Amino acid sequence: PRRGPNRLLKMVLEGSMNPYRWTINGQRHPDVEPFPVESGERVRFKIMNRSSMFHPWHIHGHTFALAASGLRKDTVILRPMQVMYLELQADNPGLWMNHCHNLYHAENGMMSTLAYKR
Repeated sequence: PRRGPNRLLKMVLEGSMNPYRWTINGQRHPDVEPFPVESGERVRFKIMNRSSMFHPWHIHGHTFALAASGLRKDTVILRPMQVMYLELQADNPGLWMNHCHNLYHAENGMMSTLAYKR
């Protein structure tokens, strides 16, 4: 059902081809801080793509809704300089990867985790 989020988490995607380096909130995997969630809450992600590349964003273990339309997805394409809001229902406890689905971006730092609080 449609309802407002419990809180907002921000994710800034940045990087370049030279040097070949991709980050989330200024950090590279494995040093990216996990995004903490609590079971049962609805989290809104504000994802800002501050790079000149397309990033198909994927979250394991969940689907999410595009906040603007309510459409359900597990992967969404962020165009260069695009900002997008996603809403996720935290209903699958565990430690889940979220990353750019251009795997060469993920392998070079653009990967993090969604971590349920115990």
